[in-house]
Amino acid sequence: MRDDAMYTYIKVFSIIILISIISFSIHPAYAAETSGTISVVSFDGLGYMDAQRYMNKGIMRNLQEFQQEAAYATNFITVMPSLTAPSHAAMATGAGPANTGIVSNEFHNPRKKVKDDQSGFSQTLGVTPIWKEAKDQGKVTATVAFPDSNPDNSSAATYAVYSGGTLAESKLHNLKFSTVEDERVHQLDAGSIGVEVAVITLDIKDYPTQQLFLLRTDEKEPKLYISTNPKEIGGELLVNDWNAIKLDLPPFDSAGFYVKLKGDIANKDELQLFQGTVMAGIYRGPDNFAEQIESKFGFYPAADELGAFTAGTITREEYEQAGERFTKYVTDVSLYIKDTYQPDLLFYYYPIVDNELHQFLLREPEQPGYILETVQEKEKYVSWAFRQADQAIGRIKNNLNTDDHLLLISDHGLEPIHTRLSPNEELEKAGLLVKDKHGTIDSSKTKAYAEASGTIAHVYVNLKGRETKGIVEPSEFQQVKQEIVSVFTNRTVFTPLSQDPRKVAHPVLQWLTGNGVTSYKPYPYPKVTLFSTYNSKEVTPYEKIWTDDDEEYSSIINGNSGDVFLSAAPGFLMGKEAKIAAEPAQELGSHGGNPERPRLRPILYASGPDISPGELSGRITMTDIAPSLYELLGLQAPDFVEGQPIWNTK
Repeated sequence: MRDDAMYTYIKVFSIIILISIISFSIHPAYAAETSGTISVVSFDGLGYMDAQRYMNKGIMRNLQEFQQEAAYATNFITVMPSLTAPSHAAMATGAGPANTGIVSNEFHNPRKKVKDDQSGFSQTLGVTPIWKEAKDQGKVTATVAFPDSNPDNSSAATYAVYSGGTLAESKLHNLKFSTVEDERVHQLDAGSIGVEVAVITLDIKDYPTQQLFLLRTDEKEPKLYISTNPKEIGGELLVNDWNAIKLDLPPFDSAGFYVKLKGDIANKDELQLFQGTVMAGIYRGPDNFAEQIESKFGFYPAADELGAFTAGTITREEYEQAGERFTKYVTDVSLYIKDTYQPDLLFYYYPIVDNELHQFLLREPEQPGYILETVQEKEKYVSWAFRQADQAIGRIKNNLNTDDHLLLISDHGLEPIHTRLSPNEELEKAGLLVKDKHGTIDSSKTKAYAEASGTIAHVYVNLKGRETKGIVEPSEFQQVKQEIVSVFTNRTVFTPLSQDPRKVAHPVLQWLTGNGVTSYKPYPYPKVTLFSTYNSKEVTPYEKIWTDDDEEYSSIINGNSGDVFLSAAPGFLMGKEAKIAAEPAQELGSHGGNPERPRLRPILYASGPDISPGELSGRITMTDIAPSLYELLGLQAPDFVEGQPIWNTK
């Protein structure tokens, strides 16, 4: 070949390569069409025992059908502490709390002053999650509402949808109307018909005051219109229905809330407007991904309206509608991303079961309010949440392609709670924690402070040189730590366990064990409860007391960990702001303690072309999930991964 011909060939070949590179860079990052998607779907709080219970009751038929064609684990253990943030961090990385740094849902930052806490859901993971590792190795990944997946941190997936947080709590507004005589009257073409306006002020976190304007036309059939602009009519406010209100609040990709009219529209003096929780959303991805998600699915909704329901400002039906709305949003967005962008790996998350069990898990006679009618009512609430989870599973299952893999998983189960403890009250009684006259912790006099979450608490020494405004000299550190241990060692409290549960619970135990009261197949609930094994009026509520000197504590020790770690006995909750040492619990279900306890064990069901169906009876830990995903993706797991693959695809 001549030199000029060779030059022309090389030039044309280079242009072709350049065009290919440019073409790839200007299009969305799509996975290979034949690879299928590995979906990891987490149902917060859906424990293995409860999954079996509600399948037996016929409430989770989709999960039961999936189990018949999937691999399912019967010896699956989460990390210690068995809380949402640490468990999901381990699920996503293959590493435990000592490496992820997520040692609790909430913990103290030792570089700050006493009582300054840190959310385990917002902090950047100490090691890289698989969605970032796989993305760096050429895979397309996505996360939707998944704990610890905030794309504004350094470890984002290719596509991410995440909560921007609560911007304003829900509120029931009384409406006071006044006459309108501006251009809006002409826009309505109301003529001689009177038009009135009610103005509602919204207190949005970190933003200037926002307002809602409700126009009411005084016709034979009155109508209401709602707008965020005082010069615009807005959209018609639908009576007896939810209305979406979108806000423009940079830098969030979405913001908004739902409202519902309460009362008779014809009687303006009694009208009220329920304003739901104002939420922000963060949407991240190549090209116009954020705009696509916002335009198709709107703003990121509130996961629930529990505060409004417990306050009585919305009905149970309205509360359930809010929960169903969030579940539908997560499913819609996740399946849209799966079908449109074809990611290799997709994580998404549902909180509905966990939310309900925390509030309404009333199953033990020692729990406050334990009477037959109340137990039946709470069981209806909990059953609704499991139905919602199962409906989502049905949609997810129906969306599967032949080359897809699906992992249905949870982070933990929940236990019934009867008593709330206050570790800080105990520290105050011992003189290690001091409050001022306003009841605020005085960091200049406090030697130790407990940060509680669920059924565990980290206790931090206010060490000079480590804590901002620390007062404990390094030479005193070991002594103060031992004082903390002494405070909680063999500590006893009076509890409702002094009751005879066989007498108190007899009608409810009949119902739970199916002795002719219910028509469905009952869960084989024990006739003698877990708590009734105690024989005295006083019990020891602090089951485990660890320090960084204990080898058992090594799996949790991190710069975020307490100097002393407390884990409660079954039935006890650690109260963060409790005023007395022990009191009846308001939260009826919780978790965080020993992950080996049967009720705290999570679920794991998995299917796909590389996964053989059937029981997985061997011990599986939460840190085994990520290495199993690396195996399915054909990628090398990082050195920090502690677990082992469940399936060998080679």
